[in-house]
This record gives sequence, structure tokens and C-alpha cells, in this order.
Amino acid sequence: MSVVHYLPPGAIRSVAVIGIGAVGANWSALFLAKGLRVFAHDPSPDAASRACAQIEAAWPSLCDLGVAATGHPPLDNLCFVDMAAEAVRAADLVQENTPEKPELKVRALAQLDAAASPDKIILSSTGGIPPSLLQSACSHPERLVVVHPFHPSHLIPLVEVVGGTQTADAVIEWAMAFSRHVGKHPIRINAEANGHMTNRLQFALVREAVACLVDGVASARDIDDAVRYGLGPRWALMGSLLTLHLAGGASGMRGILDHAGEAIEEWWTPRKSLQLTQDVKDALVHAADVLTQGETVQAWETWRDRSLVELLRLQQAGASVEPGHRRDI
Repeated sequence: MSVVHYLPPGAIRSVAVIGIGAVGANWSALFLAKGLRVFAHDPSPDAASRACAQIEAAWPSLCDLGVAATGHPPLDNLCFVDMAAEAVRAADLVQENTPEKPELKVRALAQLDAAASPDKIILSSTGGIPPSLLQSACSHPERLVVVHPFHPSHLIPLVEVVGGTQTADAVIEWAMAFSRHVGKHPIRINAEANGHMTNRLQFALVREAVACLVDGVASARDIDDAVRYGLGPRWALMGSLLTLHLAGGASGMRGILDHAGEAIEEWWTPRKSLQLTQDVKDALVHAADVLTQGETVQAWETWRDRSLVELLRLQQAGASVEPGHRRDI
């Protein structure tokens, strides 16, 4: 097999964004802010108008963070095309965001793979489908890698980089480097799993939040406030493992495990299997109504993005003064 030479991340000038719903539009906003040209394809008849509106909405936050250098998004660098293959042939890199349905994604990625020259890398934004399944119908599976962002993907720094069994190591390293190049904080996931890793962490907490709501342990507002005002501030600075280590005082991790190990084991054991029955769904919909206080999702998204900008600034400032000044980006 001949050696394939991929463009260095810094040499990428254009990206084919395939699927331009919420995730694809936010990726496009970030790419445009980084000076890249976007060739977009989405079969929805109103995809272009929706995407442009979402990019316009995302732009102020990118400006506030210093990511975007202009007051308005350069929509002249956003080109919508009728066929996915046309976008793939025109761009240096392929970024796929089709719906989270395995059969559909496998079929779509096989078509993108067939249209792309072997020297073009394909990134998939799947939230939990194993990349080995996604690359199963590709002629060049070695250049497909998952780069999973987190909503809102134009602001949240984290992306998970996950290779499949046939993904070349060089492609995984390339995806890590490209993610850093566009301002993301990539983490490499070494083993494939449904939900990758971060969603597994996230939904373990969601599961227990729903269980507390169903059991009447606390109100919806107090359940969310436990995270906002108790867990969240620490987690913005450090993850669960370092938090646990510091809870042990001078003795660190060994101290907290010796002191509270049995209790911790009880706390992290789920109370019982939790199913999304109609009653549970109704309770969650009611909880959402209570929490949003009659305001629209769009109003809450605007508040979230403005608040995230301030939080990310604080997080960046805190990271610069960590003990040892260890920086991974």
C-alpha cells in the first residue's frame, strides 16, 4: 500500500460540512471564524436559511471570546451545494454531521469516502456510534476518525477523538492536531464504546438526576442547583478524579478512599434500573417547563452562550496558573 500524504492541519483552507443542522452550523461558524471556506450540503429545503441564521446567532459569542476577528460572519465564504460529492471534491477536509442513525451514517460515510480522494481525511461528529462501524463500508477506512464535539460546538472546547480498528494512527494524531489548530481541546479515547466516554460520564449524572426527581428526593430546580452551585464550579476547574483526590486533604486519594471508600461505593451504585416510561417522560417535560419559567429555548440558548463566554474566560485564566503550569493545548 502506497503512503498517503495528508495536508498539514495548518494548510487546510476549506472544509466540506455534510449535514448542517445545529452541530454542522456551529462547526461552520467556528471554521468561518478561523478563516476557512465552508462547502456545505444538507438535503433539507430550508437548510441554508436555518444555518445562516444559526451562524449569525453564534457569531457574537465567538467575537466576545476573541475567536472571530470581524463583527459579522463572512457568509460569502459559505457555499451551499446540491450534492455532497460536490462539496467533498471542492474542499480539503470532510466533516460529517448526518443524523445519529447507524445505518444512515454508514451509508452516508461510504458515499463520502467514494467521492473523496484518498488524501482527504474524513471527520465524523457522531455522539456515540463506534467508528469501526462507521468505517465498515468505506474503501479507505484508515482516513476516517470520530471528532465528537459538545453542544454548543462553537464554544465548548472539548472534542473526543476516537479511531476505529482500521483508522491509521497518523490520522488520529492529525485529528488531534487539527482540533487544537481550530481552538479545541481534544482528548484521545483509546477504546471504542457506545457513547464514547464523556457522554457516559454525563448520562450517569443525568440518570441519577432523573432518579432523584422520580423518587421525590428534591425539586427539579434544587436538583439542577446542586450541580450549578455545588459540583459545577469545581468541575469547571478540575475533573472528578482530581476533585476526589483533593477531598482527601493531605493524604489525597488514598486518604479519601480509606476514610469513605465504603460510603462512596454505596453512593455510586444506582438505586435501580431506570426506564423512560411515559410517566417519567411526563415528569421530565414538566420539570423542563418549571426550569425554563415560560421562556423560549432560544432565549435560554442566548443566556447560555453569553454566560459560557464569561465562564470560558475564567477557565482559561485559571488554567494559566495551574501548579506547574501544565498546559496540554
